[in-house]
Amino acid sequence: MNRKKTIERIAELIARFRAEVETLNSQNLYDINIHAENVIIPILNYVYGLGLKNANLEEKNYSAVDLIDYENRVAIQVTSTAGSEKIKHTLEQYKKHKERDEFDSLLVYIITKKQKTYSDKKFDEIINKEFEFDSSKNILDFEDLLTQINSWISLQKIQEVLELFEQEFTEQKIDYRKNILESKDKLTTETLYPNLLEIELPEKIYVGTIGVNRDEIITKSWETQYKLRKSAPERSVLNRAFEHYGIPYSRDWHVFEKKIISFKPLDNSSEPLSNLVEIGSVEEFAIDEFATIGYKYELALSRLIDNTIQELTSKKDIQWLRKERIFRFRPPKLIRSRKITWKNKKTATRTVVKEVWNKDKTQITHFQQLSFRIQSFLSESRWFLAITPTWSYTYNGYQTHKFESDLITQKKKLESNNAVYQHFMFISYCLSNKINEEEENYNIINFKEPFRLALTYKSDYGN
Repeated sequence: MNRKKTIERIAELIARFRAEVETLNSQNLYDINIHAENVIIPILNYVYGLGLKNANLEEKNYSAVDLIDYENRVAIQVTSTAGSEKIKHTLEQYKKHKERDEFDSLLVYIITKKQKTYSDKKFDEIINKEFEFDSSKNILDFEDLLTQINSWISLQKIQEVLELFEQEFTEQKIDYRKNILESKDKLTTETLYPNLLEIELPEKIYVGTIGVNRDEIITKSWETQYKLRKSAPERSVLNRAFEHYGIPYSRDWHVFEKKIISFKPLDNSSEPLSNLVEIGSVEEFAIDEFATIGYKYELALSRLIDNTIQELTSKKDIQWLRKERIFRFRPPKLIRSRKITWKNKKTATRTVVKEVWNKDKTQITHFQQLSFRIQSFLSESRWFLAITPTWSYTYNGYQTHKFESDLITQKKKLESNNAVYQHFMFISYCLSNKINEEEENYNIINFKEPFRLALTYKSDYGN
């Protein structure tokens, strides 16, 4: 197997594992989080040259970390929760129990996908200069692993890492872990509807060199409330370019290697996005051809898919919250509840924005809004979308409630697996069908029907 194929196979196994974690967590099944601590130990040890072992096997109780390496003085917290609150809690416990005295480095390894950015200022308030922690270096996920592996020159080393992935993420390994659990506690088998939809993409992707006057757009922005810095990212400049050139705004594009990629025909003058690229620079690629050039191309395509879904949901009055990285059903113009009629086995109505009143029914205290996260990934030449339902709590449909985290926790404790499944089916329906009469047609991206599989898990395993 050559280098390119080896890297692609590793990326495929990573994507499968992420999807497995997201699926089981959305069903309130957290077994995989505990398994992951042991599963990733040999991989982290090989990639980063560590000697990690499970902290739970030590006589001393470690409150803040899961994996430890005494020789290299490295401690790692393994979690599927990517939010800042989880990081802050880890830092607080690490500091409180003086584990910082035993280790020089604290890392947080996220087995799903870390946030794009974190606020180091909030982390520094906790740390108070007692130890070092930089979110850009100390918070890791599988993308960091893959970047590290991809930087190696030695094909043999890369193939040895692939062997570790194959050992830990194959069906045979999963079955082995199930058998170990079976000897201790009874396992439960049920039919699971995973939170996955297969994506139907256009046949082609278009790539064009950015053709806007960057300096002109930045200078012009200083006359508006959206002022750009000279060092502003390309996407920020292009976002302002829509207004600058009088082009209808859309989200279904991505900046990649100083070029714009989109499923829309950038070489067609009637397409508004064509105004953002240099004339004559546009190339066409088949989807499979583009994705197999290399891992960073696959990743770029994944982000284009996510951006295209953002454009799709904007037609459906579903907000994209960039900072929180979630989609949230938008309230009507006059703040009140919002209901959507949909069909699964039969036609029903679901409330996606709900007014929550005080005990006396005299005042609305806040709003409860159905929300969800997505992750697109490639597996054996097919693209899938993992959907994780969640909730948002706001004061007015837009401003986050200060106790949102607690309210979400309380809500999820009351939800059964079937309730979560129904949320997924409803969200799937909304993505694939018109949900209001005024909704514009948008057929660039489509989805196949949800599917099901048999899952065996230990129902009473600790969280």
